[in-house]
Amino acid sequence: MKWLATALFLSAGTLLSLNIEISRFGFLLFLSGHVLLSVYFYKEKDWAMTTQNGFFIFVDALGIYRWFY
Repeated sequence: MKWLATALFLSAGTLLSLNIEISRFGFLLFLSGHVLLSVYFYKEKDWAMTTQNGFFIFVDALGIYRWFY
């Protein structure tokens, strides 16, 4: 699960930094990775990382809203 999230984050960062037509989909990849890690950290009872990823989910949702609507 953590390796999948890592791959999603690397792909998302690359897409956003390229600033091309499909760059906005990077936020969807970030969101997917943060949801995966939130579930993982919740199961591990790592509340600091669960909180951090919860905030990142909010940031990702804001980015999706701004880039898609």
